[in-house]
Amino acid sequence: MRFHNFLFGPILMAASGLARRAPLPRAITISLPPPPVSDGFPSPGSTSSLAPALPSGAAAGPKCGKGYTYCGYMLTANGHNFAPNDISKAYCSGLSELCTTDKFKTDVQQAVFVCMNDQPSNIELLCACSGKCRNDAESNFIAHCDKPCING
Repeated sequence: MRFHNFLFGPILMAASGLARRAPLPRAITISLPPPPVSDGFPSPGSTSSLAPALPSGAAAGPKCGKGYTYCGYMLTANGHNFAPNDISKAYCSGLSELCTTDKFKTDVQQAVFVCMNDQPSNIELLCACSGKCRNDAESNFIAHCDKPCING
C-alpha cells in the first residue's frame, strides 16, 4: 500500500496539474507538391546523371557537378548544355593521339569525362572507351566503360 501511494500519489498529482494547463500548440502542416512520378534516379539506359541541380534562372551555358563523371552523350542532354565541339576539344586534349584530322579513334559520345569545376563548368577526358560508356542503376550511376580504355 505504501508503495502504491508513493508511486501514484505525487506523480498523479503532477500529471493532473499539467493536464490543466492550456493546450499545447499544434504542429503547423505545410502542404508540399506531389513528388515526381520517378524515384528521383535516372532509369537504366537514360542519359541522366546525379549532378547537383542548379537554381532556375542559372546561365544557359555548360553545367556539371564538380567531380562527377559523365558519358559524352550525357553532356549534350538533360540540361548540361555542353556543345558537341566542346566535348570533342576535351576528348582531343586528353590524348592527342586519339584525334587525327577530323577523325576520332573512338566514339566521343561513348567516352568518360570528369567535371573539373561547377561554374564555369569544364570537363576533362577520363577514359576513351573501347566499348560503350555505361551510367545505369547497376553501376550506381557512375559513368564508366564496359571495356578497357584506349590510351593512345
